Amino acid sequence: MKHLKLFSVILVSSFLLYSCSGNTNANGVKDNSSAASANSTNSGASTSTDDASFSCKIDGKDFSGKGTDQIMNAASVHAPGIIYFTLSSGFSGDIAADLKAGGLGFEVPDKGTTVIRGVENPNYNIAYGLPNDPTNTYDCKEMTVTINSSGTRVTGTFSGTLIEPKTGRDVPVTDGKFDIPYSTLSKK
Repeated sequence: MKHLKLFSVILVSSFLLYSCSGNTNANGVKDNSSAASANSTNSGASTSTDDASFSCKIDGKDFSGKGTDQIMNAASVHAPGIIYFTLSSGFSGDIAADLKAGGLGFEVPDKGTTVIRGVENPNYNIAYGLPNDPTNTYDCKEMTVTINSSGTRVTGTFSGTLIEPKTGRDVPVTDGKFDIPYSTLSKK
């Protein structure tokens, strides 16, 4: 239940970021960490199919998407040295609909390789929300994430295991990769 609340808070926070495009990071401080400022040429919340992509297999099934609306499939600075992003195959810009679309949410260091084991470190989290089933959030059992950040983009890989909450069954996540922009709505 704790992770469901955390995932919901993170997802809603990303939508609030969209609504309040002049925000600083979660601490109210402009972040001057290793990530440089976002690309300012795309200042709207338009959907683009060329500048973001991801793919992985969750429980052997393909999960992938392209495009960004500057909330989904885009990274935001959450705190100094920590980024947040949600990978989603479906987004429309309609907050109510997008909350139901589900996605794989990451709250991780902005560079390097990190192994996340459940709630071992409360600063980092990975969770998967099923489409149309927001009460069935898969929590992270163990996930290895490699992040490469540049001034305007975040690329990386991920793989590991999620836990299906209703049964406790291990759910493998394999072949994960992404190439997404920093959100133009995130001030770093």
